Amino acid sequence: MNKLEEQLDFLNYRAEKYMVSPRRGAVCGNAERGYTVCMCSSEHFINHSSNECLTRAAFVSTWLIGFNAAKINKQFFRKYNFLTLDSHGIADNCCPSWIISPAFSKKTFFNYVLMWDCFEEALAVYKEECSNHKEMYRGMEKSIKRMEDEEARGSLTAALDSVYEDDLENLKTSYPIFIR
Repeated sequence: MNKLEEQLDFLNYRAEKYMVSPRRGAVCGNAERGYTVCMCSSEHFINHSSNECLTRAAFVSTWLIGFNAAKINKQFFRKYNFLTLDSHGIADNCCPSWIISPAFSKKTFFNYVLMWDCFEEALAVYKEECSNHKEMYRGMEKSIKRMEDEEARGSLTAALDSVYEDDLENLKTSYPIFIR
């Protein structure tokens, strides 16, 4: 089992436990199809965990990868059982800020180093299995930039840059490169 699978396995287990708890919120799905957390219930889902910091770190790291893969690496997305967010409308409206900076509660249970580690470990699997690095990098960078929490943005950007360290010069180039 790779690091991405470990994080997803942990989150799916948390989703199963959350669904059978007496104070269930908006989490739906099953082990075969995957689980979805309503954006407005994401903080309650995280706080319900016995390890809130790990739940938040794994959720944001795998969500960034899953959201990106669902758009540009569908085969990779179908291979893994990603925990997804439901946005009450347009799917593109999803943003990791719902996991990082909840709109309905105060900021709790953060560990930015753990968030960096989880994202870096899971991202290494994604990078190894998919070859369209420029699209992957730019998509995740765009999602991270939409975050309201400056420390989370910094931590996740550092992890992203660390995994793509050898490719950064080409990935951050905003113009097409033509070779003759």
